[in-house]
Amino acid sequence: MISTPRSRTALVFAGALFVAFAGAAHFAIVDARHETALGAWLSLIPVAAFALWCVRRTQHRYAALLAVAAAVVVLWSVWPALERNFPRLFFVEHAGANLALAIMFGRTLVGNREALCTRFARLIHGTLPPEVERYTRQVTAAWTIFFVVFFALSCLFYLCGFIAAWSLLANILSPVFVAGMFVVEYLVRHRVLPKWERTGVLGGVRAFTRHFGTAQPEAPR
Repeated sequence: MISTPRSRTALVFAGALFVAFAGAAHFAIVDARHETALGAWLSLIPVAAFALWCVRRTQHRYAALLAVAAAVVVLWSVWPALERNFPRLFFVEHAGANLALAIMFGRTLVGNREALCTRFARLIHGTLPPEVERYTRQVTAAWTIFFVVFFALSCLFYLCGFIAAWSLLANILSPVFVAGMFVVEYLVRHRVLPKWERTGVLGGVRAFTRHFGTAQPEAPR
């Protein structure tokens, strides 16, 4: 995939917004007694982004919009409580996201299912040789372990009362380690599959976002 100036600008802009959000969220959580309004608004951003994704992808858009409207009414009625407890919502978002991703990656390793990273590779390359399928299955297992570890650390730090350390983990270290996983995987792939067609770090990120950008919300089973 060729990176255009427009896509690079958009990536830099998105990165800057994310850094600003992460810094503001960490500041609000650490100073939770004085930054209640800021923290409450910031804690709603991930929820709002997920709700927007669901509304855009669901086939029952009107029902989804009604659900969002009902959620807004509920939030309005419980706003004072949210201001007092917004770190809890941040915790649920971080721990819940890591648990959901661990399940999402891990379930594709059960039985004869196609591993999720194998699916990503097919989005880029099409047909895959057996050694690449084996490698991408191992990468899927590595991501599953990664998300399980961060879910466990998130629960450990927050529930034990280490709120500042938890915020550092959730807002600063988690995205850094996710980026590091992409870089490490790219380096390992160069060594394990030296003759395979090269796809840069951003290629892996694009495959990840492309998959979730076109996925449909699944009903609980």
